[in-house]
Amino acid sequence: MRGWESVSVGLSLSTLCNGFSLSQFVADDFDSPVLFPGDAVRIECDKELLLDGYVDELSSSFSPGSHSINISGREKTCDMVDCSLKDFGKSWKNRTVSQIVGEVCSAFKILFDANGVKDNGKIVKFCPDPGCTGADIVSDVCRQKDVVCFSDGLGSVKFVNDSKFEFVEDFIRQGVNVLSADVTFNNSERFSDYVVLCSSDPKTKHRGESKDGEIGRSRCLVLVDEGYGNADSAEQRASFEVLSRSAKSTTLNVTLAGWKRNDGKIWKPGVLVDCLIPAFFGQWVQTMLVNEVELSYDSTGTFAHLQLVRRDYYTQPPARKAKKSKADPWASIRAKTMASEAKK
Repeated sequence: MRGWESVSVGLSLSTLCNGFSLSQFVADDFDSPVLFPGDAVRIECDKELLLDGYVDELSSSFSPGSHSINISGREKTCDMVDCSLKDFGKSWKNRTVSQIVGEVCSAFKILFDANGVKDNGKIVKFCPDPGCTGADIVSDVCRQKDVVCFSDGLGSVKFVNDSKFEFVEDFIRQGVNVLSADVTFNNSERFSDYVVLCSSDPKTKHRGESKDGEIGRSRCLVLVDEGYGNADSAEQRASFEVLSRSAKSTTLNVTLAGWKRNDGKIWKPGVLVDCLIPAFFGQWVQTMLVNEVELSYDSTGTFAHLQLVRRDYYTQPPARKAKKSKADPWASIRAKTMASEAKK
């Protein structure tokens, strides 16, 4: 990253392609660009590789006394995100999700790692629409089997495996190391009842159902299982929707000084960390998952912007119906914050 006055690198468990941007401002000499669209780029910090990819866009401008160069790009999985398979009539029958994802990645010369995630049965039939991108195919088949794919920034695609999330010794604490923070609580994508219909049964006699006991109002969502599954797989999908949508209802963003954790490693997604943010959660230490990281450097300083989510954000549900509970999804947070206010 030498010679650049502004740097931003984004890494996430929720994307198949991470990106970067670089800026250079020159006051005197008129430097010509040294990187052009299509050029290979490796972004490193203290010999640790953060992203391996290509330049997408170059823009350059000058005015009296100054010259600026701006470069943006993405990692090597960008072709899979942008492009369709040459074999656009291809379809799969009785294949596992890892087999299909592996074939798609291989077509774009991208490494695939199941990351210890076991296949949950086979997909009876999958026929992608002509023209859909490789990433569309990957996302569609993963959704059918309730798994999530991400790219590691180095050009490899992996399944998210929540059993491999490691704890870090850092303690994110308001008033100590948090420069700024914001939180979002959102129930708009949650429902009281989930009904998943089997697409293999035209009369929809076979279905799976699950309830979210934290949603008091009557809110029903009907989904169709695209994987030609049975009632058991439909019920598993319904349970997954309950857990997934509940976990996604809370998002915490924090900004920390520097790019490194206490152990000297650079902040990256996929680690668990304890957080104490009384302004949002009261005196309640929460263990949260780092889902996204933006590493930035400019004239104002060096910062790590973390998106933190519930630790069960990617957890697979047990194959049983959810139990009913008190209809207040924020009951525990509400109690903690009220207790904190009462002590003041």
